[in-house]
Amino acid sequence: MKVLTGLVLVLSLSSAMAQTAFDLDLSSFEDIASGSYDLDRQTSGGAAVDSNVAGIFQIGTNNIDLGSVAEIHQTGGLGNRAMIWQSGYNHSALIQQTEGENNTARLAQVGSGHYANLIQTDGSNNVMTVQMLGQNARIEASQVDATDSVLTVIMNSGSQLMITQTGSGNLFSTSLGPNVSLTVTQTGQ
Repeated sequence: MKVLTGLVLVLSLSSAMAQTAFDLDLSSFEDIASGSYDLDRQTSGGAAVDSNVAGIFQIGTNNIDLGSVAEIHQTGGLGNRAMIWQSGYNHSALIQQTEGENNTARLAQVGSGHYANLIQTDGSNNVMTVQMLGQNARIEASQVDATDSVLTVIMNSGSQLMITQTGSGNLFSTSLGPNVSLTVTQTGQ
């Protein structure tokens, strides 16, 4: 098992910034707010022998002109896990998982003006979870040539969400705040 953990640009996080219209205070979840989220427990059964595990935790400033970028790329393997947690303004995140089974991609962004692109291709039984807790965010999430995969999105107000799923047996669910633009494309069976 390969483990990569990144802790980038740690500044202060106010509890007011973590509070959202969904009344979810991420700072109350110590494992997430501290960056010590246990990636091996994201899915039942723990990590597989041939899995890749990666996590990035970023806290930005309240300066809207300074945003952080986080990228995780995983190819092959069984039970790959990727987690990006960002707080602040104008962050960008990319999670790309290719050619694997039982992969988990999880993204949590708190604040405003974020962009995220999550991609899972050529796999089966993959899980993708996105939590955008702020305003004016944009998500592009896709599961391409996937079988029996699940995509879940929680998103606050004034944001854009574009979902693409191709393959068979895939599921998509969402909980959206007001004024969200949603485009969903599902092809296959």
